[in-house]
Amino acid sequence: MRTTQLLTCLILGAAPLMCAAQVVREQGDLLKNSYFGLNVGRSDYTFRNPPPGTTSDLCSASAFDCNNHPIGWKATIGYMILPYLGIEAVGYSMGEAQAKTDLGGGSILTQKVRIDGFGVSAVGELPLGPVSLNARLGYAASSAVRKDDINGGSLGRVEKSRGEPIVGAGVGMRVWRGMFVRLDWDRVRAESSAGERFQADMVSAGIGWHF
Repeated sequence: MRTTQLLTCLILGAAPLMCAAQVVREQGDLLKNSYFGLNVGRSDYTFRNPPPGTTSDLCSASAFDCNNHPIGWKATIGYMILPYLGIEAVGYSMGEAQAKTDLGGGSILTQKVRIDGFGVSAVGELPLGPVSLNARLGYAASSAVRKDDINGGSLGRVEKSRGEPIVGAGVGMRVWRGMFVRLDWDRVRAESSAGERFQADMVSAGIGWHF
């Protein structure tokens, strides 16, 4: 009798552990071939339709202080459908570029622009042992945020979002188990409500985990 009770207790006690193990195994199967990562890098802003008489450089000759190389970031979640083909979702901010112009009479105009967005890309990957090469092509909801002020007094903030293509390429390397490091280049576009068309190229380094 005692033996039967002991076996019953063991079976009942083991059941939750068996269920938990099954859940972990199923979650592991679900996450298999997926990955996530976070990159930080330096952006380069340019005009796609520069004003007449100027170049594509965001820093015009009239600006006495300009930063068109702000710090940006991106976060990615992806899934490799095949060893060489996958899909990736990305959220990004290319950082805020700004230019200051002396209007005379002590008035300083500060103009700022920032490109943010999120999108989905097809990913092609070429595994080379622990190293892999990848290329990305997709579409994003990309926003251009413009802010202008004179001597710190706001002249207004405008934002416009529209669909834009996104492209990128990079190299990754496994460093420990599922952990990997990446070096990426990404190009995004956006258009302001004033019809200005901006482009930002970001070179970034990041870290992630591949399940």
